[in-house]
Amino acid sequence: MENQLDEKAVLRAQLTNPRWMTLTLAVICTLFALFTLLGVLVLFRLSSEGIKPEALHALLIAKILASIFCILYAIFALLLFNNFSKLRKGIVVPKMLYFALSVFVILSAANSIFRGQLGGVFLPLIILLFAIKIILDLGKLK
Repeated sequence: MENQLDEKAVLRAQLTNPRWMTLTLAVICTLFALFTLLGVLVLFRLSSEGIKPEALHALLIAKILASIFCILYAIFALLLFNNFSKLRKGIVVPKMLYFALSVFVILSAANSIFRGQLGGVFLPLIILLFAIKIILDLGKLK
């Protein structure tokens, strides 16, 4: 009985770092979703009168991409908050969400690079480093 309690205590101690990093990622994704939502609202309120067709096409693409990123960041935030609650209870979570977040963040950073916004690359790369660290920490448990 006492040995089983010690194993649970060790497991909870090992889950401390991934738990707080997951909470940090969830808060960052929530902020990204909110700021992207504000950007989407601003884009939809812009008037399209007197705009050249090429610029109108670029505006439409920006609206679509911003809407997609807003939805995906909100989904990741909800899933990360769910993982945080599981880790807080001492339940080991699968690493698939963190792999998916890593792929999404790489695509987000690539989108920023292709649009010429190098400032939009640094925070996604920090998120990527957090996700990799969590994947490595969860890999040590099994």
